[in-house]
Amino acid sequence: MKKRAIKRNRLLEATILLDLVASMSCCEFMPNVTEVVEKLKERLARDVKTVENTRRELDALKDVAARILDLERQMDDARIRIIRVIRMLGDKQTKALLAKNPAFAEDRQELRKASKYSRSETVSLRSFMEEYLRIVRKAKVGDIVAFLQAVGVDYAKRQTIEAVVRRHPDEFKITKRNREKFVSLVSPSDW
Repeated sequence: MKKRAIKRNRLLEATILLDLVASMSCCEFMPNVTEVVEKLKERLARDVKTVENTRRELDALKDVAARILDLERQMDDARIRIIRVIRMLGDKQTKALLAKNPAFAEDRQELRKASKYSRSETVSLRSFMEEYLRIVRKAKVGDIVAFLQAVGVDYAKRQTIEAVVRRHPDEFKITKRNREKFVSLVSPSDW
């Protein structure tokens, strides 16, 4: 009987062991709290390192990114000025100059299309004045009128020039010298 009891205990222990092994293989084992905390610490250390490396790389590229943005802004400003000058002077006078640069051929077609759809009557007088004042720096109102009428902007009159200057004091300034009014751009960075 004793032998039977020992055998039964061994069978019971074997059954418990088999049940334990079977339950471990078919069900996921829940990790304990310390294991989870250790894994979280490992992930935290890895993420902190990633952020540090990314920040270092961003700092290294910051100057390059700023330069790219400056160049894009400079190129956009130049394209706007080119379109204005094409509108102001006309396609005949600007075609030969633009055709000299073969790398500019694609851009030239786009710029011609952009300037083609808006004749000088639809372009703001302010835009023409800006381009003229970028060249001459300071001019009498009468000189601005004479130039704009010479290039075909017939609606440029003394009163309209003065009205544009009054409406845009952040862009144009008037200085008076010997009863003469001189108009110039406020910001020299536009020159």
